[in-house]
Amino acid sequence: GRPSRPPPLFPPGFSPAPLWGGGGGGGHCPAFLDEARVHHSARYWLLKTLCLNNLYGVDLMAEAAEIAKLRLFLKLAAQLDDPAQIEPLPDLDFNIKSGNLLVGIADRGDITRRFSERGVLPFGLEEIEDAVESIAVAYEQFVAIQDSTDDQHVLQQAKGSLQNRIDAVADQADRGLHKMRGETGPLEEWKESHAPFHWFIEFPTVWRNGGFDVIIGNPPYIGLKGKNRNQFDYKWIGYETSDCPDLYAVCTERASTLLNAKGRFAMIVMHSLCFHKGFLPLRSHLRDCFTTLWVSSYAMRPDSLFSGSAGVRNSIILAKPNGRDIGVYSSTYRRWWTKGRSSLFSTLEFSRLSHHLLMCGPSPMWPFIGPGLVFDYIERIVKNCQPMNDVLKKNSDHRLGYKTTALYSLGIYVKEPPTVDPTTRIPAKTSTQRSGWLYFANSIQRDLAFMCLVGRWGYLWWLIFGDEFDVTRGVLAALPCDIKQLEDAETQSLRTPCDKKLVDLVNRILDLASELQTEMPKHLKWMLKAGVDVGRYDVGALRHITDEADWLLAQAWGLTREQYEAAGNLRDRMTFGNRD
Repeated sequence: GRPSRPPPLFPPGFSPAPLWGGGGGGGHCPAFLDEARVHHSARYWLLKTLCLNNLYGVDLMAEAAEIAKLRLFLKLAAQLDDPAQIEPLPDLDFNIKSGNLLVGIADRGDITRRFSERGVLPFGLEEIEDAVESIAVAYEQFVAIQDSTDDQHVLQQAKGSLQNRIDAVADQADRGLHKMRGETGPLEEWKESHAPFHWFIEFPTVWRNGGFDVIIGNPPYIGLKGKNRNQFDYKWIGYETSDCPDLYAVCTERASTLLNAKGRFAMIVMHSLCFHKGFLPLRSHLRDCFTTLWVSSYAMRPDSLFSGSAGVRNSIILAKPNGRDIGVYSSTYRRWWTKGRSSLFSTLEFSRLSHHLLMCGPSPMWPFIGPGLVFDYIERIVKNCQPMNDVLKKNSDHRLGYKTTALYSLGIYVKEPPTVDPTTRIPAKTSTQRSGWLYFANSIQRDLAFMCLVGRWGYLWWLIFGDEFDVTRGVLAALPCDIKQLEDAETQSLRTPCDKKLVDLVNRILDLASELQTEMPKHLKWMLKAGVDVGRYDVGALRHITDEADWLLAQAWGLTREQYEAAGNLRDRMTFGNRD
């Protein structure tokens, strides 16, 4: 559970110095930086060099690729103070391209991985690989020509020759892939609709090194339920995540296979990656693909990572394919005000998720939890306490209700809050409450579960293992709280000698449960919805009861005072002063 941070940007012992030399780490500038010393703008030279040699991008929309190049050109031009210094902008047509991330061949390994069941490759891969090497040499020559001449005729001739080589080899790969996929339509129509992109052909110098050094992406978020799967003009084949419920899953899988063995991977996706059972194939793929994963997750309110109409909760994945710090590392779920955005990433801390934590939710997941006393508490109860699910029944007269959505508190109750006519205050004929119910064998089990869920322990459990909006039976039922053991302590006090302290704790918890049920109807808040007043219990006004019960439960579970207080502090921070 010790804090862990993402890998440093620079390797150990490396101290970057200014481009023009002197200061910094006291070392000598690499030879390739000598040109920067004589260029009228060292920053312009640096950005131009990076654009031509280190920056690559692909988008299905041709317009997006053009906009990306335009923004890079504007960034370059902004580095020059004197209009007389403007020089020919670099040609980035071979760096920023249009194509389909999911359709095409990455390299020989990609063919084996995705098409091994479809038989022998129907074209000469060795011949293509030889041609790709000549394309790589031609690309390097084209980049060098841009630095050595302004003669547009020479530049266009070199560019045309390079593009012709790429087109010829890509066409050969298109024909082979068309057959390998078993396509029956005309080749040209298939190419038009699918826009196949062959990575080792389009970026040959990158594949000399086994793939990209760094991959950064924000894949599209498009649900794939039901008819939505038929909204595309193209289809993808051979991915482990094809059945996941959103397109970002298969895009993330594809991107993860384009990294070289020493690379670093970063992807911003929806936070459903971490908990939704439908994304279990993606979680499994990422764990197989990378030795180390850092996952930080972010709320949508009061501020969100994306402005405008995106309206999603996000997780950022950082990963590397090799290293000693093996495992999945998670951060606490982040909620923040706009003014805190500047420190949002610099304050991240990560904890390594144990096997117990990875497996204790409703399904295998990556819980939203960071290092500290709350992490220690969760680890302890997960290892030592039995889940509430062990005592739940399919139906009974002893039921506990919960509101099926939440944000800053859980709605937990024995009696459902009323819904009334706003004028007459007569109970409405049709309730708009959305309640779920948990069933128990007796009132003792129900009341113990009530106190486990209504305070800090239930809320933090939901925050760590839920989705920050829906409240589900599976998440609540997975809470480790040892209800049967607590019930046995209370009932044994009437028959056999038992730990007196535990008996007293349980009896007091049950007394508090009765008191809370009596007081809750006296603390109702109302919201007008669909023409009726919908009631909600203001449990925040009764925190003196829930806090006492929380401390008694902490003692029953063997937690410390520090863990109890840390859980309360985290609960209060996440509810922003208990504001709704």
